[in-house]
Amino acid sequence: MVEAARFLFIVLLGFASGFASGAFGIGGGVITTPAIRLLLSQSSDIALGTPLPVILPSALVGGFNYWRAGKIIPRIIVYCSIFGLAGTAAGSYITALVDTRYIMIITALIIFYLAWRTFNTARGGDPYGRLEDRGGERLWRIWKLAIIGFIAGFFSGFLGLGGGVIMVPAFFFILHLELKECLGNSLVVIAILAIPGTLIHTQLGHVDWFIALAMMLGVMPGAYLGSFFTLRARNRRVLMLFSFFLVAIGIIFLFKEIRGLV
Repeated sequence: MVEAARFLFIVLLGFASGFASGAFGIGGGVITTPAIRLLLSQSSDIALGTPLPVILPSALVGGFNYWRAGKIIPRIIVYCSIFGLAGTAAGSYITALVDTRYIMIITALIIFYLAWRTFNTARGGDPYGRLEDRGGERLWRIWKLAIIGFIAGFFSGFLGLGGGVIMVPAFFFILHLELKECLGNSLVVIAILAIPGTLIHTQLGHVDWFIALAMMLGVMPGAYLGSFFTLRARNRRVLMLFSFFLVAIGIIFLFKEIRGLV
């Protein structure tokens, strides 16, 4: 009975992660990693490695909905993924060489800034018409896609921070994509970036497959409903919710690292 209740709880955690992933174009690790560590009482290695294979079905289901709605742009996927994989490798290597605590605090402050920018735009500051589905530039320079992909991958590998937290604002403010294009393309790139991490952490024994498979049962319907909700919601409302989501992530990162310094 206790094991069945634990299994159901893990499935529900997966559903919450999948919903956030599909709705906001993120990998879901910002939910599953602390949940596995704190609520399921697993080691930090298991908490870091187990969410990676869970990202794949979540992104496939959510990404399919965005693709069906015409929001996926192959050029962005290809270049951001190629340079994102290089960034992930670089970030993972540097993690072993430096103390990440102060950088995590700086990252939290950057997230707060991005939350303020998105909130301000949702309130009416939208010079490119992205909230009205008009979009902007459609022929993006490769160097822009390369920089965005590399930085998102670097943060993902260096800090364990889901690349969507970086990519969605970058797609919106730098590439001037329409909001739902930002979310859909971010979701697909995150899935590709998760593949090498999944393979490496599986070899290292950092994936608890009981937890991962139970979460997969939840993330697939969660990602479908999350993306379904976003694709039918008004862009301004989605952007407002995303800004609140960024604030929550920033608070978690900031509290965790400041507490570790005292």
